[in-house]
Amino acid sequence: MDIARGRLLSPLTAGGAVRPAAATLAVATLAVALLAAGPAAAQSPVRAWGMGGAGGAAARGLESVIYNPANLAFGDGSSVGLAGAAVAVQNNALSLDRYNEITGAHLDGAAKAQLLADIPEDGLSLDADVRASALGFQFGSFALTAGAVGTGHGNLDKDYFDLVLHGNPVGQTVDFSNTWGEGSAMGTATASFGARLLSLGGASLGAGVNVRYLHGLYEMHVASAGGTLTTGMEQITADAHVTTMSAEGGRGYGLDVGLALRTSGGLAVGLTLENAQGSVEWDRNVEYREFRLDAADINLLNSDLDASISDADTTWAGSAYTTSLPRQARLGAAAKVGAFLLAADWVQGFEDRGLVSSEPRVAAGLEWQLGFLQPRLGAATGGVQGDSASAGLGLSLGFWRLDAAAVTRGGLKVGDTKGLGVAVASSLVF
Repeated sequence: MDIARGRLLSPLTAGGAVRPAAATLAVATLAVALLAAGPAAAQSPVRAWGMGGAGGAAARGLESVIYNPANLAFGDGSSVGLAGAAVAVQNNALSLDRYNEITGAHLDGAAKAQLLADIPEDGLSLDADVRASALGFQFGSFALTAGAVGTGHGNLDKDYFDLVLHGNPVGQTVDFSNTWGEGSAMGTATASFGARLLSLGGASLGAGVNVRYLHGLYEMHVASAGGTLTTGMEQITADAHVTTMSAEGGRGYGLDVGLALRTSGGLAVGLTLENAQGSVEWDRNVEYREFRLDAADINLLNSDLDASISDADTTWAGSAYTTSLPRQARLGAAAKVGAFLLAADWVQGFEDRGLVSSEPRVAAGLEWQLGFLQPRLGAATGGVQGDSASAGLGLSLGFWRLDAAAVTRGGLKVGDTKGLGVAVASSLVF
């Protein structure tokens, strides 16, 4: 015990290592958060990522499946998506510079206080987004695409880090109740169609729809989690529990709808409702698992600490359950000015879940169309991702096209970023 600094280092944090009561919550939550899979999108969003994420009106061909199927109404020619992948991870607390600063360093009291201040009051959250596209085919206003998608999201209560950094304060209860996580993985198959509705004064209005089949591969979420640790002058008591629900398969359907406007002056406007309907029923090998730990009467005079700590790990079969896909709307505009394509999007989520946020996000970017070469730049702010900057490059050699992009999360500069995304895709365009 370390009483000189007003802290008691219990058996749960002795020697600088976090023992079961707190560690159970941390490991279970982050394991769930790092699972891959989430928002349903079949093709890789590489071109729009290079332009800050502004694809609502600028997306063409197979990329219309992600950002606005109504853009297919103005599609001409055909394209074949060969392969693509996009991966992004981010947290809400530590920038790259801060991570490099504290990694391997000795933390004194002031450094620990600063590190704890870096973590928001709601706790440390971690988001991961993974998308992979297999074959995709676009013929004029019709498209068929297939791929796999995934996301994971989790949060650790700030009190957990206070316990790790400072030990447990005398006469105070440490609470880990704001701890949660969810993640899933699924394959997708999407049929998309766009049609022109009317033309007036040189302007044309189109509508489009994505009808998506979702094949659930795996899903896990924290149904409940919490824990407390109370340090008195004579003893320490603690409890912790994590209950997870998981399934090894399921199926569902999704629906996106959109409108697109083209004017004779070259202005394009698009409006999309993503996941207007979308849910997955998980019904294969559904399982509940609960880990529970209780500790009481822990003190230096207790010679039998094993008898003071009890734990239980229980697993039982569960019933089928349904998860929904979060809805969000996207309003985009794009125009060509000389050799440049300018684009901007306003994205508004209808709930706070994963990468979808009720806080609006604004994205803008440009593409410099230099024949076979298309450099791209963009920036965005708001939503879960916060400030971000992006750069991309398109390469067109005859029918073959290669696109790549990199994007920061939570900061415009590389050192300030709290996450990073990279994407690459290849296709044939005819």
